Amino acid sequence: MTNKTKTTLNMSLIPLVVIILLMLGAGYFLLQGEVKIPFLKKGTEIRRLDGFPTVVTTDRPLEKQRRVIKTQEELAEFLNYIDPTGLTEVRSAYNLNREYLLAVSSDLQSETGHSMKIKRVYENKDKKELTVLIEETEMGDNCEVEVEGNVTADVAAISKTDYNISFDRVKKTIDCESKESSEETEETENVTE
Repeated sequence: MTNKTKTTLNMSLIPLVVIILLMLGAGYFLLQGEVKIPFLKKGTEIRRLDGFPTVVTTDRPLEKQRRVIKTQEELAEFLNYIDPTGLTEVRSAYNLNREYLLAVSSDLQSETGHSMKIKRVYENKDKKELTVLIEETEMGDNCEVEVEGNVTADVAAISKTDYNISFDRVKKTIDCESKESSEETEETENVTE
């Protein structure tokens, strides 16, 4: 074969390779993650759910919760604990066969202005651990707040894993006069799988 023939053969294969790659890519996205491709795995993925974080008005004395939810019954138990009226619900679609739900709530707060959000998940592949960072915000002493019993809660979906999951809270206080916030780490809790 001459160089001209090799070049022509290579040039005619390029469109064929591009078409095959496009078909594989389209097929992968149409299956919506049903097929796992090892080199495309980005690690642990976290997904926000509609309706969360939320604040539930209550006067019942509740304790803070840190849960890894694996079944529908565990989710119903958590939602009934923070809101026995049944008004709080997960509106986003989720699949407990492929993902877990991370659920956190505060204890009973006597004033408005508190919030809680699952901010980030840190993955330690060497120790096979995930650390869920919770950001809790409260109003400073110079802020105007109403006296009303409430509980703040957040629920997020995370891809199914066999890693141990622990929770770490960062607490922020909002200073209403200077609009600055100060941060301090309060506590670390462990949930063993």
